[in-house]
Amino acid sequence: MRHFAAACLFVAAFAPLAALAGELDGYVQPEDGARSCWSRSYDAAHLAEHPDQQVTEISFAVGYMAATIEFAEQYSFYLEARRRDGTEGYASGPCHAQDGKMWCGVECDGGGVLLERRADGKVLVDLASHGYIRMSGGCGGGEGDGFSLEAGMDDHEFLLHPETPKTCKSAILE
Repeated sequence: MRHFAAACLFVAAFAPLAALAGELDGYVQPEDGARSCWSRSYDAAHLAEHPDQQVTEISFAVGYMAATIEFAEQYSFYLEARRRDGTEGYASGPCHAQDGKMWCGVECDGGGVLLERRADGKVLVDLASHGYIRMSGGCGGGEGDGFSLEAGMDDHEFLLHPETPKTCKSAILE
């Protein structure tokens, strides 16, 4: 009886994942290894008009991995950002559907972002929905290797333009 209850719990936990593909098709094709990318580089004129904006470049990629015997289907993201002070970082983790949008976050409460797809193929990355996302600065794992990209006066939403899948980082599928 315990095994039956555990199996039911397992099915109940992963059943919503099967519905993800339909809800997230607008972001990335539900084909194993598929990727979608968006990015934006802010020019000097834009940054002069928005002196409180710290992000100067940002790119976002979403990948899809089909279900296997061991794992349910998975959506994952890879975010890179550069700030005015020259610091760069990246974040990655899982994504899921949330109220018609895509929520992507760093595990262990590392924050996250909410994506909204626009009809023209652009995506709006909403940093203010959670308030921050933890960014890694490198692979060393040292104390000073990362920073928190926080929502600010001019760093709360980023409208990113579509890129070709070839520009996507392979890290989103690793």
